[in-house]
Amino acid sequence: MRIIRVILPLVLTVIVGYLLNNPLGSIPAFGKLMDPVNGFWANAEPEENDFNQTASFTELQGDVSVWFDDRLVPHITANNDHDLYFLQGYLHAYFRLFQMDLQTRAAAGKVSELLGEKALKYDRTQRRKGMIYGAEMSLEAMEREPKTKLALDAYRDGINKYISSLSFSDYPVEYKLMGFEPQPWENINTALLLMYMADDLTGAVDDIAYSYLKKMLGEEFDYLFPDRIEGATPVIPTGTQHPPASLPVPNIPDGEIWGDISMKSTDENEEKGKGSNNWAIGSSKSATGNAILCNDPHLSLNLPALWYEVQLHAPGINCYGVSLPGAPGIVIGFNDKISWGFTNNYRDVKDYYTIDIVDGKYTFDSTVKDFEVRYETIKIKGKEDYIDTVLYTVHGPVMYDNRFAEPHGVSQALAVKWMGHRASNELLALYKLNRAKGYDDYVDAIGYFTCPAQNFIYADVNKNIALWGQGQYINKWKDQGKYVMNGNTSATLWAEDIPVIENPHAYNPEQGYLSSANQIVTDTAYPYYYNGDFVEYRAWRINEVLDSISNVTVEDMFALQNDVHSYLAERVLPTMLTALSNQDQSTDEYITELKNWNYELSSESTPATTFQIWWSLFHDAVWKEQFSKLGLKFYPSHERTMELLLDTTSTYQGQIRKAIAASWQSTVDSISRLNNRAWYKVKNTSVNHLTKLAPFGYTDIKVGGWGNAVNAMKGAHGPSWRMVVEMADVPNAYGVYPGGQSGNPGSKYYATFIDKWSKGEYYKLSFIANGKKPTNDQIKYRWELSPEQ
Repeated sequence: MRIIRVILPLVLTVIVGYLLNNPLGSIPAFGKLMDPVNGFWANAEPEENDFNQTASFTELQGDVSVWFDDRLVPHITANNDHDLYFLQGYLHAYFRLFQMDLQTRAAAGKVSELLGEKALKYDRTQRRKGMIYGAEMSLEAMEREPKTKLALDAYRDGINKYISSLSFSDYPVEYKLMGFEPQPWENINTALLLMYMADDLTGAVDDIAYSYLKKMLGEEFDYLFPDRIEGATPVIPTGTQHPPASLPVPNIPDGEIWGDISMKSTDENEEKGKGSNNWAIGSSKSATGNAILCNDPHLSLNLPALWYEVQLHAPGINCYGVSLPGAPGIVIGFNDKISWGFTNNYRDVKDYYTIDIVDGKYTFDSTVKDFEVRYETIKIKGKEDYIDTVLYTVHGPVMYDNRFAEPHGVSQALAVKWMGHRASNELLALYKLNRAKGYDDYVDAIGYFTCPAQNFIYADVNKNIALWGQGQYINKWKDQGKYVMNGNTSATLWAEDIPVIENPHAYNPEQGYLSSANQIVTDTAYPYYYNGDFVEYRAWRINEVLDSISNVTVEDMFALQNDVHSYLAERVLPTMLTALSNQDQSTDEYITELKNWNYELSSESTPATTFQIWWSLFHDAVWKEQFSKLGLKFYPSHERTMELLLDTTSTYQGQIRKAIAASWQSTVDSISRLNNRAWYKVKNTSVNHLTKLAPFGYTDIKVGGWGNAVNAMKGAHGPSWRMVVEMADVPNAYGVYPGGQSGNPGSKYYATFIDKWSKGEYYKLSFIANGKKPTNDQIKYRWELSPEQ
């Protein structure tokens, strides 16, 4: 008995020690996590953490200096490209390692390694859409080009230099919470990150739903889902002389070219608004005569923030802007001579094909072909590996089949053809943009940008402005790719590439400005067919404002980027209120409030809440009965619904009037149950941590706007980086993003900028021009680095 009394506590101690120091399923090792020396306590930074550093690295070829301003923005000065990108990689890892790791795992479909079986469907989707395959193709292209090969290798080595210096106590807190550790960085990770962005911006297409609805609705489909909204203001101004087409317009092929689609379900299509704005003001409209460039890409609002602000300075480059942690170079920004920015160009670059599978093969042009097979091994935390067999065709991977029909509920095997699978080198486009000295350099640079399709805005120190609808596009016959196509015939294959020089563009237009906000790209004079998922509200408002103003200042541009005027409400609300003339007088309070409203979706506005709820319920009420009979909740766009509401000759007027009355009663019921009707409370704009850990995020941010306003501030999407640059001799630049330079929730630099961003305020960017040196009051910390002797 005495022996048992001695041994039992020892055994229990061993067991408890094992449980505390090893993860149990999805539960992290709490012993390590709670360790007061090395656990999460070690991630708390002192209020005045000393970031100064002097060090020697064997990997450096020369001396490198980095000075940080008071916002912890680094300004890197190196003597060559290698050292410049080595330091950028080191800094990205130093401040954003977990973010880089998680996003590339998500791109590759490797989340089940961390979260277990609940992430398996997501991982299978990523593998089946060809994310790793596309990254491999792009990496080959990037590593064939000496400039980008050098940048990738140096950047990778910088990341791994930092990773190799870490002990457990140094790990970002998320690694400790989730119970895993960083792995060495490889160049494929950077390619995966770029694929992640391409997927985010070109991944959602309507081909499958459109095919089913076309079959069910017939000619009515074209009426409800037109390619072009009446009165659209295209990205490239109406009347612009487009480059003449060098390729003949293809005819629609004969024979069976459409795939036969049946569906069980589809996702609800919400009001569009995930996009971006950019515009450039020419010298004729500018108060100073200098060109002004503005950009605010609307993307996911996360912490750590999507962007990392930096200045890169070496022979041939002096560039400032925002970078993507996980990739070398600057994505959106400016140098001494030019500035540039992006919005998403929603031209369709992803198509689906039905595939007939017979005895493990597929038919094509009356022959039977073997699939190329990729075995995708998915590691699952706490489970055996899952091996998914992905079949590749002449079109691309079979994304959906009888083994994986999510999320569309299709019963057919569908292959996906995506421009993202092309071997392309977008990194070279950024490399050249960072160093561009004028318009010709800019045009050359963006020619390498294949996918995602983007609207590239441009302004330079010589007072020029330009805008290109850039990407690689295919010479398609009408409706090719709008619907699912028959994959059994070569008649539906993609044809020739449209020469990049024939992409739509404008240079120094007579109107004195250029703008894009995800609207349709061209007028009907453009010679090539395309379709896409375009939105118009923000473009209407931006162009309305820019047409009406002159002597433009950067302060005017701050105001426009933060504009919360609802073009939709201004157009439709008077008609909707008129239709309520016989409503119950108990709702007069709300009606009077709407009648007196200024159509501003401001943060404290209560009529903004009433209108947005009403419009959402109205849009649903107009289409619900008709489309529920088809088994779908996929409705005509909000812009098309607005057109039909205002068109008194429309055959849908009876349906619309009925929906106005019914949705109003539902609206009154909804808002009467709200504790707080302030618009910001109802829409709950949030900047969430990537892991959705509530203590690391911010909710109920006091901002206005919505998808139908220029300030497209929705729930978890919004302006991820606001930038305004006046191209003076030394650029006069301002910017802000919702986050901070550090990815550490225990740092005061973690969410530093959210308050200023939410108020619509900006920081003056500390760009140091060539030949200049920072003043002592600009420098908060210094790093002095040298090669080891």
